[in-house]
Amino acid sequence: MSQNFTRSTLMHKNIPLADLKLTKRSGNIIDVIKTYNIDHAPLTTIIQGRLDCLKLDSWFSGRSIPASRQNVGKLMRKLDITNPAALALQSFGLSLSDHYWIKPTNQDITWESINFFQNDFSDDIGKILMGEKDSSDPDINVKSPDNSSDGVLQKRWKIIDEKRMLIKGHNRDHQLQQEPFNEVIATQIMKELGIEHTAYEQIFIDNKPYSLCEIYTTKDLEYITAWSILNGFKRARELSEYEQLIKTCFELGVTNIRGQLEQMLTLDYLIANTDRHQRNFGVLRDANTLEYKSTVPIFDSGASLWCNGSPVSGIQLSKPFKARHSSQIKLVKDLSWYEPIPPQTLTDIIITTLSKNTPIKDIRMGLSSERIEKIAIAVNERAEFITKLKLELSPKIVPASISKQNSVNTSHST
Repeated sequence: MSQNFTRSTLMHKNIPLADLKLTKRSGNIIDVIKTYNIDHAPLTTIIQGRLDCLKLDSWFSGRSIPASRQNVGKLMRKLDITNPAALALQSFGLSLSDHYWIKPTNQDITWESINFFQNDFSDDIGKILMGEKDSSDPDINVKSPDNSSDGVLQKRWKIIDEKRMLIKGHNRDHQLQQEPFNEVIATQIMKELGIEHTAYEQIFIDNKPYSLCEIYTTKDLEYITAWSILNGFKRARELSEYEQLIKTCFELGVTNIRGQLEQMLTLDYLIANTDRHQRNFGVLRDANTLEYKSTVPIFDSGASLWCNGSPVSGIQLSKPFKARHSSQIKLVKDLSWYEPIPPQTLTDIIITTLSKNTPIKDIRMGLSSERIEKIAIAVNERAEFITKLKLELSPKIVPASISKQNSVNTSHST
């Protein structure tokens, strides 16, 4: 093997899947030399019963930090690499989402000795990506799950009281910096509605807002995205993506999938979430037995509540099954579980949380009282629509709080 390439083994915990040929500076997989265990291979990497090199390279690249993430370019230049996939190789391709990793052929190591679920990791990469540390520092420790954190938002992992916690910022194109606050609002709404969820809390670092949540995977449970399921199993042409996902998950043993998806779509309608793409919801799988266990508690709801600065009124685009919320909410057929949140409670949740997004010179613009009030009114209007939809779907069911759907007091002070 020349100095430009390296031979390594793709592993699933301690199970070898295949020997690979990779480029050192780009991290691209250019050849599958030998296959050992295809049953544990990533779902989307198999074609006609064989591990496909192009699919495998696409999977590994998609599991890495996007090149568009802030400060990634500086970090790659510092490490003399040309692609974020090579950055992932700096820490064996380990992730806190799944249990795959890349084992160099000349190193005698086990998954237990290096995985980030059970072993400490450095804050250096995360701090560089968040702009908290200079990439020119000569003593950067590259052993970090931040090398394999996908998505464009600023984020980093940190161990707090022995827990793996994700710190996440806002979209740098959104000057209002509203996403971290939206995560907290979504958490409180799901708690009120009894929806299983990943809980977010509000934190500030150097007066900048971030959200904080605990990991939902474990040393035995890994995350399989809806995209992987839709693209990793045979599909029926006559079924929509929505029905195909439900059918496949049900056959895999996740029998509560329809109800969980309907709760997710209801939430997304309520908070006007525009970015529920197929990679930020899915199921949990036992990495040892490959048994599919349950849906993942709902997470990543920050791209909501009109955070991109667009007017509160008007058409709102949606994902992942329909392009508009007005169409997507029609996929929901059972709202018997839905008990409306009293309007004043919903208003208080929104106003109390968003009012913390106060303007600070040269750091963030903050939200005006008028904008916050409009958001509260718009969410209550959506909640009223869901209540009416519940009556249409189950006319014999009269929600206990339907008589309380009166005017909402949105006055507050910042």
